[in-house]
Amino acid sequence: MDRVGMKLEAKRIIGSHFPFFILLFLPAVIIQLGYSVAYSTNPLHEVDTNQAFNQIIQGTAHFGSNELLNLWLISTLISIVSGLLLSGMMFVCIDLIRNKVPFDQPVTRSFTILNHGQYFIGAIMIGIITTVLTLLWSVLLIVPGIIKGFAYSQTLNIYRDSVDAGKPIGYLEAITRSRKMMVGHKMDYFVMELSFIGWYILNSFTYGILLLWLQPYYQLSFANFYVKIAQMNQTEQ
Repeated sequence: MDRVGMKLEAKRIIGSHFPFFILLFLPAVIIQLGYSVAYSTNPLHEVDTNQAFNQIIQGTAHFGSNELLNLWLISTLISIVSGLLLSGMMFVCIDLIRNKVPFDQPVTRSFTILNHGQYFIGAIMIGIITTVLTLLWSVLLIVPGIIKGFAYSQTLNIYRDSVDAGKPIGYLEAITRSRKMMVGHKMDYFVMELSFIGWYILNSFTYGILLLWLQPYYQLSFANFYVKIAQMNQTEQ
């Protein structure tokens, strides 16, 4: 796959409509930056939060009275909310790549995942199922778990496309289709992920401000990735 070409196209789209993307991704960036600031200034941030998880497993957790546990719960909740918003923004990016929607109403489009019941429930259920499946594979060895994570990476996009087409499929069927779609493309996905490491390192020196550009760049690039392999999959069928 033409990774460089897909990323260049993402840059071109952002460059032409940068104010739109700032407003589109602003809610997710605010949540991420807000949590980062609050976490770094919390005296508990140096404590291993795995302790909180172990307390839940062992049944010794006391909700509301344990600051470490509260920090872990808040962190988990923020990660879920941020992930849901970014999933909806990925849908918007896919539609933009396909020229299905105009570059308008960025704030409304930011909450795409919350404005459509099937999207929201699908994102929650698919997130739970793929996480469990990936963890089960990771129990065997770390590498198989990572590979399966790549194989399942397009599940939500496939499910969403089926809903939009008026032919919704089951969550497990979406996972199966993602696994088949990613055959021969998992290394492409991995290399694409690696290509952004330098950007995220650079972002750490900007106190997260670079996210206003980096998040759209990342999401558009992977939206382009999905659109391209979906087209290839349709051609092969």
